[in-house]
Amino acid sequence: MAVDEQALADSIDALTGSLAGLAGPPMQSASAHLAAVVAAAADLLGVDSVGILLLDEVGRLRAAASTTATADRLEQAQQQLGIGPGHDSMTSRGTVLVPDLPAEPAYSPLVAELAPFRIGAVLSAPIWVEQDVVGNLNLIRSDAHSWTEQEARASTAYAEVVGKMLSISARSGKYRPAAPDGRPDAAHRGRGHHAR
Repeated sequence: MAVDEQALADSIDALTGSLAGLAGPPMQSASAHLAAVVAAAADLLGVDSVGILLLDEVGRLRAAASTTATADRLEQAQQQLGIGPGHDSMTSRGTVLVPDLPAEPAYSPLVAELAPFRIGAVLSAPIWVEQDVVGNLNLIRSDAHSWTEQEARASTAYAEVVGKMLSISARSGKYRPAAPDGRPDAAHRGRGHHAR
């Protein structure tokens, strides 16, 4: 599917503009902003689901946002198994394009864990804050799909919005990483580190 470049630019501008609320009084939480980003990405990019994995305070990837039960299950399975496009995006510090997840032998344990959910293609773009990758944005299609360069660029643009949001939230003290059990941890303040 071709990405409408003007609609992408308008959506990114609107999401970026909404980040100003994070620096002032708590109008919206970081979670609400994450939900808005994943919903906008799913709609604009024409994918079936979108999810976000973020590092917790001890450096483990944790599910942070998703648009559907399918995306949530993919994020949870990657979190539990320690494998998947999200982990590969973290390791490579780059975008990972998987046209057909079930056809990739390296992801066999992940695919087995995802049954009965139907996941074909996954695109995972790193989320940067400062100089570090702190997570990834995962685009999901239920069928196999050859990702285009345009789709990869668009996912990177959305991942950059998430990175900006996390940076602003951390500076304002509104972002707290998840505890090892996946729940928000009030004892740990977010650390404003990670970006390109």
